[in-house]
Amino acid sequence: MSHIHRIQWFDQQIKARRYPNSNHLAGQFEISKRQAQRDIEYMASSLRAPLQYVAKQRGYCYEDDSFMLPYLYMTDQEKQILKYLAYRYSRYNYENGAAVRRIGSLLERLTDDQEPGAEAQLPIFTVNVHVLQYIELLEHAIKECIVVRIVHDGQEGEQEICPLKLVNHYDDDHVIAKTAEHSPPQHFRLSSIRSLKLTERRFNGEADGGLRQEQVRKLKPFTAQIRLAATPKGESWLGFPVHLIDKDIYEVDFFDPEMFVQHLLTTEWLQILAPQWLQVKISSRCQAMLDLLNPQENPSEP
Repeated sequence: MSHIHRIQWFDQQIKARRYPNSNHLAGQFEISKRQAQRDIEYMASSLRAPLQYVAKQRGYCYEDDSFMLPYLYMTDQEKQILKYLAYRYSRYNYENGAAVRRIGSLLERLTDDQEPGAEAQLPIFTVNVHVLQYIELLEHAIKECIVVRIVHDGQEGEQEICPLKLVNHYDDDHVIAKTAEHSPPQHFRLSSIRSLKLTERRFNGEADGGLRQEQVRKLKPFTAQIRLAATPKGESWLGFPVHLIDKDIYEVDFFDPEMFVQHLLTTEWLQILAPQWLQVKISSRCQAMLDLLNPQENPSEP
C-alpha cells in the first residue's frame, strides 16, 4: 500500500473524529509503528497539516477543521518514472553520493507525493528501453527459476544462464547468474546483452547462495491486445505480463517493440487486435521474409 493511501486514510479518520494514532495506522496497513510515525510527521512538516495530539483520546485531531490535504494524485506513468528514479538515485555512488542516495530513499518511501530537495544537484539517468525489457523478463525468470538464453558482447553464439539477482553497479544494471549448476555466479551487464529469451526449462533456485532479487523500478510499458492460441500459465506469457480481457483475448505488456516483434515471430498466437502500429510491424516483417523467399516475384530483379 502506497504512502498516499496511508495519509488519506489517516486524514479520513481524523475528519470522522476517531482520533487515530500511530498504532492505529500501523495496524491498519501492517507497517511498523516507526514507519507510521514518520507518515504522521510528514503530514505535519511537509503537508502542513494542523495536527494536535489529544492526550485524553490518545490520538490526533486537526486544530483547524477546514484543513484539506493538497492534491496528491499522479498518473501511473509518472509514478513509474518516479519509482525508476528512486531506484537509480538510491544506488548512486559518485559525487555527493550520500546526499543523492538519501534523496533516492526519500523518493522510494514517498513515491507518489514528494519532490526531492535541492541539497544536491541530481544526476540525469538515461533510460534504455532494451534494458527495461530485459529487466522485465529477468524479473520473471528469477522469480520462476527459468533458464534464460542470451547473446552478449564478447562472445560468439548463445549462452544459457540461470539468473539469480538484479543489481546496479557503477551506474549500470547487471544480472548475477550462473552458467552451470556448480559454477560461481557471474555478472552480466544488461547494456551488453544483444538478445535475451526465456526457455521452457527451469533450474534449482535453492542453489543461489541465498541471493535475493532486488526490486527494480520500471517505466510504463506498451500494451498489446492479442488473441492467444493457449492459456498462459499464471500472469505471464513466456516472460511478458498478461491480463485476461475476454475469453482468449489478453493484454500483453512490453517495453521494447523490436524484441516483442521477434517474440511474436517465434511464438504461437491467433490474432493481434491492437495497437495498429504493431500489426503493421508484423505485416511488414512477414512481407520482407516472403520477398526473400520468392525473389522471382520481386520486380526489381532482372
